[in-house]
Amino acid sequence: MTGCKPGIPEDLIQPDKMALVLHDIHVFDGYINAITHRDTAKMVAASYYKGIYKKFGIDSALYARSLSYYNRNPRVMTEIYTNVLSRLEKEKKAFMRADSLATAKILKTQKARMKADSLKLKNDSIKKSDSLKLVKERKKFLRQMDSLKNFRKRDSIRKAKLAKKTTKVNSVKKANSVK
Repeated sequence: MTGCKPGIPEDLIQPDKMALVLHDIHVFDGYINAITHRDTAKMVAASYYKGIYKKFGIDSALYARSLSYYNRNPRVMTEIYTNVLSRLEKEKKAFMRADSLATAKILKTQKARMKADSLKLKNDSIKKSDSLKLVKERKKFLRQMDSLKNFRKRDSIRKAKLAKKTTKVNSVKKANSVK
């Protein structure tokens, strides 16, 4: 088998592949630990472990034998876990970057929404102030109309009184001229 490290038996999972297997298993274990119902977690775990074994072309017996061997050889196990941690760190950075981009997008959307809302409120307040101006102008116009009506009414009353006086004066003049 090519790619075997010197001193590692060929019938075991090789260190590079073991790092990939352990990575997937640890990621999956983190997921399983988040499941609160233990029975559900056990059922899900069994199918996921089978999926991991199938992905890497191994079985549970080969995985157990390889893990036992590497546990007895801490130097090799340290190298394997250095690779696992490196990969997990890269994924963490990628998730954080994606998360920060998503957060930035959400913040940008919220900021735009707040700006649109503030513009709408400003426009609404302008409309309200415009409508208040219109109401004031209408009231002013109505007062002017009322005063004009009152003026016309007073003027017509004055004219009527004047006409009445004139009629009285004319009738008095007529009566005096007839005499």
